[in-house]
Amino acid sequence: MMFRIARSRAGGSITHYDLYKVDIKKGMTVLDALFQIQDRMDPSLSFRYSCRGAVCGSCSMLINKEPRLACRTQIADLKGSDMKLKPFAAISETPPGWKLDTEILVEPLPNMPVLKDLVVDMTRFYEVLESMKLWSDTEDGNTPRTQSPEERTKIERYVNCILCALCYGSCPVIAAKEEYVGPAALAKAWRFHEDSRIQDPERYAKLANTPDGAQLCDLIMNCVKACPKGVRPGGAIRKLKNL
Repeated sequence: MMFRIARSRAGGSITHYDLYKVDIKKGMTVLDALFQIQDRMDPSLSFRYSCRGAVCGSCSMLINKEPRLACRTQIADLKGSDMKLKPFAAISETPPGWKLDTEILVEPLPNMPVLKDLVVDMTRFYEVLESMKLWSDTEDGNTPRTQSPEERTKIERYVNCILCALCYGSCPVIAAKEEYVGPAALAKAWRFHEDSRIQDPERYAKLANTPDGAQLCDLIMNCVKACPKGVRPGGAIRKLKNL
């Protein structure tokens, strides 16, 4: 199997694509293939990874023009795959020479600056989470803040977010409007708004409904299709807009 991989110099955009022939085995993932290329053919190839179990969200990238976790993406399952994303430039424009039937195309996640090869700069993604203060502050005293199973169920989906930024990279709105905070931040805002243990849930709704927040979302739902954990950010954003 041939892999066509986007390459770049440090701190720049994609400059060219390199082709590598990978020995495919049953059960092999895209991340396994990248290891083989790096170990046997090209040690200069740069990409992120950590847990290898779809928990850390580090290995987010564009695979055959679909935002995916490399560690979770089975090579055997790629043929014929179609997330049916609404197209924008980064996922609709293909490099010259790419042969979909015989090559797997691997590129950095869209909507973020490229640091090198498949590694992107996620500073903006994390800065938004910090600026919106999407966490629960501690309280004085030793009284536990309990929650019933039913109350937990209301936020279970949103708690599963691993901050992989696949929703961010799949979003056409961010591609056009860099100021948009993005689906992950808004889903997390809804998660705290709905948490029964939070004393001031409206704070999160107000943070989400700023001019660069939920108001900018066009409810295209690429984020729902790309999310590997079933968080479905689009549903949370719709509810925030309805507030």
